[in-house]
Amino acid sequence: MGTQITDLYESAKDKYFMTLHSGEAGLTNPVSWVYLAEDIQNTAFLKGGELVITTGLFIQSGVKLYDFICSLITCNCSGIIINNGKYLTLPDLTPEIIEMCSLNKFPLFTMPWKVHLIDIMQDYCSLLLHNTRSTDQLNAAFQGALYQTPVHENILLTLNQYGFPTLADYRIIVIQNLKNTTRVTFSLNRLKLKYHLFEHEHRQILIYLISKTPPSLQEITDLLLFCGSITLGISNVISSLTDIGSCYKRARFSLAAAAFWNITSINFDELGFFQILFSSSDPEMLKSIYEKNLGRLEQFDTVHDADYMNTLQVFLLSDCNLLETASKLHTHRNTVIYRIKKIKELLGTELDAANVKFDLLMAFFIREYFSIG
Repeated sequence: MGTQITDLYESAKDKYFMTLHSGEAGLTNPVSWVYLAEDIQNTAFLKGGELVITTGLFIQSGVKLYDFICSLITCNCSGIIINNGKYLTLPDLTPEIIEMCSLNKFPLFTMPWKVHLIDIMQDYCSLLLHNTRSTDQLNAAFQGALYQTPVHENILLTLNQYGFPTLADYRIIVIQNLKNTTRVTFSLNRLKLKYHLFEHEHRQILIYLISKTPPSLQEITDLLLFCGSITLGISNVISSLTDIGSCYKRARFSLAAAAFWNITSINFDELGFFQILFSSSDPEMLKSIYEKNLGRLEQFDTVHDADYMNTLQVFLLSDCNLLETASKLHTHRNTVIYRIKKIKELLGTELDAANVKFDLLMAFFIREYFSIG
């Protein structure tokens, strides 16, 4: 979960006489770094997640504290510490500023002028670097676990040390096109979720511990899908970290399915027959089933530039209803009757028996499965 505002606050509030004035709901905000800012123009360099420290020197340039804090909130900073006493004093924390920080869950702290900024910044940077090393270890452990079935005991011990028990319920969400994780980590932290988010193969991987209390999967997917370009592949639930490799593969396949069908997210549990196909350990057998049932029809379409494959698929998915098939294909009923007659001749079978229809539909699913993969 990384370093949060509360970690820094608790480690130094007594030593540096820090006081929290507003934004208590944002104490779970993640902190990427500590940044000394004395000029509102420098906020353009912020990347999000910074805990900003200032003396308020900017007021000598005519910049108001309210506007300065607004710019920090806009840049997705985590909070602000004001070194008050020279340029800013407590009366400068107006009710409007207090309310703004509260509404935006933006922690606002003060510490007295006698505090040397270099001291608190050294302490905080040391803590952040230590936590960064811990995050790197956790990243390495999870990445190693993704490709091991079962997961090696040493990796499990590392994950256990960071609060991820072996025997517990987990889910993985693979996230495509999440460019900036700050907004997501802000929201996940506020949900009190035990999770780890890291980059792998140019995607973000979210692994989280499922508890009996909220948040629900729907709440999590809603906060992840804040941008129209983001796509999610959601795994099933596993009951042990030893199965995390299989869980990750299912999440990746779900992401591929979502991209193939051009939808924002797919839950592996909702993939129906594709779950069975995914679990098959013999792709050559699946290909032979497809060839046996639809190979001749596909070849005919290719040679004669026909569209019998599509007609048959729509016909089967319409429960063999001619009128419904004609409507979906935007063609005349007699045309569909002719095509179905020709399809029966090519396949050498009637389309009345349930087992025949099942085999043909299964073949269509197999073709789509390989297109997804």
